[in-house]
Amino acid sequence: MKVISIRNLSGLTFALTLGVASFARAQTGEPPQVAQGTSIALESDAISFFIGGYSGIVNVSLRNGFQIALGTGRYDVPSFLLKGDDNYDAAQWDATVTSVQVLRAGYRFNGPMVNGPALAAVALNQNWLLRSAPLGGETKFRTLSVGLSGGYYYHIGNFYIYPTAAFTYNTVQSGQASVNGTPYKVDKFGPNASVHVGWNWRL
Repeated sequence: MKVISIRNLSGLTFALTLGVASFARAQTGEPPQVAQGTSIALESDAISFFIGGYSGIVNVSLRNGFQIALGTGRYDVPSFLLKGDDNYDAAQWDATVTSVQVLRAGYRFNGPMVNGPALAAVALNQNWLLRSAPLGGETKFRTLSVGLSGGYYYHIGNFYIYPTAAFTYNTVQSGQASVNGTPYKVDKFGPNASVHVGWNWRL
């Protein structure tokens, strides 16, 4: 159940990505956009603000298409994801990622400040606080996720929307993903999704 729920979220974002890409390609009344110089952007994962968290990212894109982004944030893990765990009925999990650090490095195929696809390697370091009222306890653990991320930039002036989907390999690096002997399963492989919004400037 947990994997299906995550895939549904990822599929929704893939559909949004494709929709934005199709809409952008349909804009035939304007001359083709041309990348001009390096850009820097302040960016955020908009989804985090709807799940009790926040997100802040600095994104630098070079004229040759290379980009690197570094960010941080936090969020409450949605209950529909936790309900997929085999022990949810007994544990009634409640979880918060108290801090997450994100590194994204990759390539923008059309360069900075213009519409176009992007592909990147991504790494996420996440610190979890997992609680269970029925089990009468909580635990802290840290996960590291590495994988590939793809998306499409759509610009409206200096503002842009960047929906992405990623597939990562996930490991528990420290702590215990269990409360009083009842484990919470961290999937070894899995998709995730986000919708980034940002404002960029040409350097």
